[in-house]
Amino acid sequence: MDTENNTYPTLQFPASELSAFSVATNFFSISLKNGEVIHFTPDDMEAFYNWLIKQGVRDIRNDILEEKRTSVAVKSVGGWKGLFQRKRR
Repeated sequence: MDTENNTYPTLQFPASELSAFSVATNFFSISLKNGEVIHFTPDDMEAFYNWLIKQGVRDIRNDILEEKRTSVAVKSVGGWKGLFQRKRR
């Protein structure tokens, strides 16, 4: 792995061109900064995942989990409107 040039063996794109990724059972779906989506099957899934994280490529799964946490928190206080409404006496 050549971290100096931000490249991963057999991946034809440098990390600087990668925007986000999602991992499935045996491959990665990777969104490029130009809007294209590619699929990549590395020889070592864990090593590639760790390389993506080290390079700062966004894991879409984390975004989805954070969105769900935020949604649950907002619903638990009565939605956004509930945050700003005054209680009437």
